[in-house]
Amino acid sequence: MKIDKNNNKYIYVIVGKNIKRIRKEKGLTQVELADLVKYNEGTIANIENDSYQTFSLEFVYILSKKLNVPMAEFFKNIDEHK
Repeated sequence: MKIDKNNNKYIYVIVGKNIKRIRKEKGLTQVELADLVKYNEGTIANIENDSYQTFSLEFVYILSKKLNVPMAEFFKNIDEHK
């Protein structure tokens, strides 16, 4: 899906892409990540796959703690899409 820069929800797409990148760098499947953060696998898939799936800042915080990654890493490259 092409990111519509005029849609305020585009941030979810960018963060979702970063979640996917970080998950893969950690060698985790979507199922393993879902189990780790106590979320549904389908939700993880939607977040990662440009569906504009919304999620909370608390969710990013949980990911940060569970994956031992600074929260800023999930917001990487956002400015490139403005």
